[in-house]
Formats: sequence, structure tokens, C-alpha cells
Amino acid sequence: MKREKGRGRRSLLFLIPLVLAVAVLGYIVTQPAAPVSLGVGSVAPDFELQVVGPNGLTGETVKLSSFRGKVVFLEFMESWCGACQEVAPAVESIRWDYEPRGVVFISVAGTHRGANAESTAAFIKEYQVQWTYVLDSDNTVFTKYKVEATPTFFILDRNGVIVSTYKGVTTTEALTSALDAALTG
Repeated sequence: MKREKGRGRRSLLFLIPLVLAVAVLGYIVTQPAAPVSLGVGSVAPDFELQVVGPNGLTGETVKLSSFRGKVVFLEFMESWCGACQEVAPAVESIRWDYEPRGVVFISVAGTHRGANAESTAAFIKEYQVQWTYVLDSDNTVFTKYKVEATPTFFILDRNGVIVSTYKGVTTTEALTSALDAALTG
């Protein structure tokens, strides 16, 4: 009798890890694939969005691919974002220096937490920024670029390839170094 009892315990000790392994494997196999990271070396996804000016939507649109042949400074921002407000004067200073060198500046304004064309227009007025703002009214471009926090910056080379990315408040030196590299590359 004792032998039979011991054999049952050993079988049970073997079956429990086996069942757990099968369950974990089944869980892993049924999970959706993780999204491919959008980063350096990727071609920037194209978009066409409405332009926002200091008085709201202008009726014009901007298509990213129309700037092929130029280096693009692409910012993702939200009008309520404190960090975006903090970096706006520095980005304007960078624009002042690099736009004459052929760099295109575009900010994609998201609409999370109630941000909209009017709040983006107010941002443009308050910070007296002079580059192009476009409205991502349904945040699909934010999703395409996998933007999780603002500000997020992408530097694109003349072929539309992402050559640098930055999340959050970023130093002027880092951004200008990335632009210099894209211009010489």
C-alpha cells in the first residue's frame, strides 16, 4: 500500500508542472503580437492633417510626404502639456536658426484630455510660435507613431527616415546635434 501512495504523489508532482507549462504556453500563443517599435531607421508613416493657426483651423492641410527632400523636425504635443509649454520657446529658437537651412518644423497636436483646435490655437498665440501646427483630431497619427508621452520629437532625414527620437523635455543641444547630423547625412 505504501508504494502505491508514493507513486501517486510522484505522478501528481510531475503532472502539476506539466499542466502549468501547457497553460503558460497556451496563454503566450493566444496573445496578440507586440507592435513593432517605430524608431531610428524606420520610414516615418505618412499623414495628412488639417493646419491649425492662431485663429483655429485654417482650411489647409499638410501631408508629411510632401516634404521629402528636406529634413523634418516633427514634434508631438498637447496644448495642456506643461512640458510642451516649457520647450516651446526653445523649439522656436531652434526653428529660427534651422529653418533658413531648409529644415521643416511641424507639430502634431493631439486631442487627448479635451485638447482641440481652439486650445491649440490658444497655445500658438500664447507662445508666439511660428512653425506649422496640425491637428490629429482622432489621435490616429499619435497611434501610428506610438507616442505615449508629450512632447515627443522625431528628426527625419531627407528620405523621410527617422534618424533621432526624443521623449519628454529635451535639451536644445541634443535637438540641434540631431538636426546637424541629419543635415550633413
